[in-house]
Amino acid sequence: MKAIERISEYLIFKIISPHKFEKTMDISNGYFQKQLKNKGSIGSEILIKVYEHYNDLDMMWVLTGEGSMLKFPSKIIEISESRKYNIY
Repeated sequence: MKAIERISEYLIFKIISPHKFEKTMDISNGYFQKQLKNKGSIGSEILIKVYEHYNDLDMMWVLTGEGSMLKFPSKIIEISESRKYNIY
């Protein structure tokens, strides 16, 4: 799974629309969905903005897929058999 897909997973978990994400990141309408659809990469400038705007998102998880999606988790919830999320 790529960083763009992990960010999408986070947005779904937090119930943040792609449009709201694009506005927050100050990127053009449709950019995120297009990158996600094509399994493209996400630039370092946008990753920095993600880090600045979404404080609860663990960037090591975004970049590597290791660890927890959220920083400082205190409780694990199971969304499906294959996905478990730490929440606080």
